[in-house]
Amino acid sequence: MISFNPVMKLEQLAAIGLALIIFAGLSSYLIFEYGDEIFGEEKTTGEKEVIELGDCADVNYIGKFTNGTVFDSSYADVENKTDGTPLNIFISLDVTEDPPAGYEQYFAGLIDGFMNGLIGLEEGETATIGPIPPEEAYGVKLTAGDTFSSANLAFGLNQTLEVINIDSEEMTLKWINVENPDKFTMPEWMFKNLSSMVQDEMINVIPPYYIWENSTEIIEINDEEVIVKTTPTKSDNLYETITQIFITTQDFIFILPNATSATWDDTTITITSSPEEGDIYTYQYLDYYGQLVTSIIEVENVAADKINISFSSEGSDKFYYEFNKTLEFNRTYSLPRYYNKMPLYLIQIFEILDEDLAREGYSIHELAGKELIFEVTIEEVYKTS
Repeated sequence: MISFNPVMKLEQLAAIGLALIIFAGLSSYLIFEYGDEIFGEEKTTGEKEVIELGDCADVNYIGKFTNGTVFDSSYADVENKTDGTPLNIFISLDVTEDPPAGYEQYFAGLIDGFMNGLIGLEEGETATIGPIPPEEAYGVKLTAGDTFSSANLAFGLNQTLEVINIDSEEMTLKWINVENPDKFTMPEWMFKNLSSMVQDEMINVIPPYYIWENSTEIIEINDEEVIVKTTPTKSDNLYETITQIFITTQDFIFILPNATSATWDDTTITITSSPEEGDIYTYQYLDYYGQLVTSIIEVENVAADKINISFSSEGSDKFYYEFNKTLEFNRTYSLPRYYNKMPLYLIQIFEILDEDLAREGYSIHELAGKELIFEVTIEEVYKTS
């Protein structure tokens, strides 16, 4: 047994007491900041972690319809609940929220009803979540006659769309409620035929009416199309920086600051560029990897109908591009009212309408409109909240 020395000096006792006070204070701080694990403590035998928002968890599951049919599972052998790989779940109701550092492989992109059902479950617990109604699962199934708004099919032009028909493979939409007396800005692109694998057939490149904001008005409406007319609002200084204008998905021209002007009459708009040879411009764009690239563009040659320019940027060779001095197009344009036979798998892959449909409570997911039940087993809980 360790005995206490009665002749220990008072100075030594004071020093030991001070050290104990400091150690106790430091311990409290570390526990407050980092939790009990800073001292290597493990969970007490029988103690079970409970899932809270912000935690991560490994979860095995069996997904069923209300009639008992299994539609999905993390188990390879569903009947015996063996093999397979548990889901790595970050418990969050915000699908855009990132998981904590060190848990990057955990994700939050799960339906609300499933995620809410996990909260409060303990590590090692097996429970049933559901039935989950469609509104908290994959949404109400989109059907013919439903309407929703979207600015994604006409790339910025907000449209109210009605479902004309829809099946398991494709759907047709119609632009409705087009009677708009206000002037608007024309889009640059518009989906034309999503079932085509040819880019110029899939995407319709619209003449550059969008140069002039809020300058287009509807002049005629019929069942198939909306006829619009644009009145330019300025003739010079169309853009303050050099700007790329697409004519097709592969062909384009440049509008050059202080060297490009527009003229128009009742039927036609004409854009003309007249730079001087040797003019230099700085052009910035995002490359394939999302990095900002700065190029120097120099006007190499100006002919009667063509302009030849060169591009040069740090670390790359100079290359050349030629475009027409003049671009002419009609003041009127026909916008189609129908988006015909759009493949559902492409709409889902590119997430073209996901946000629009979700806002209205609709979905084209194959499980849309279904009540779902999940049998879950919480394999492990990580207290990252």
